[in-house]
Amino acid sequence: MADLKVVIAIQDSELEDEKLQEYTQNLLPQIREFDDVQEVGLVPLDQQVEVPGMTSKDLGAFILGAVTIITTVKALVEIVDWIEKKWFKPSDHQPSHRKISIEVITPNGYRITCTAESPEELKAFLDEITMQED
Repeated sequence: MADLKVVIAIQDSELEDEKLQEYTQNLLPQIREFDDVQEVGLVPLDQQVEVPGMTSKDLGAFILGAVTIITTVKALVEIVDWIEKKWFKPSDHQPSHRKISIEVITPNGYRITCTAESPEELKAFLDEITMQED
């Protein structure tokens, strides 16, 4: 299976920066538990990333709310599904203040990006990624 380079950034306009970064850091050991995850870490401040909607803020030496992952399509689908369930909480049809931005780079250099504010938007993005694998 081909390895994908992935950056996932979570955003919440109602969370303070330190809380968002704490939440992000807590994701790392949980993501490592997925099969086919080769690497996972915080995005260093000096790394060039172009995830749509990602804040330019940083906390220490890392980009706020962002993780990098090297993994397979199958594992990425599982990870995004898992993060979506943890990040998007069902609401009373209120506009969401939470977003997930994802950038995926395939081994042949194809770049796919998405900023989702709902589970439906994430599902459409995952459908596009799995179609690229075929």
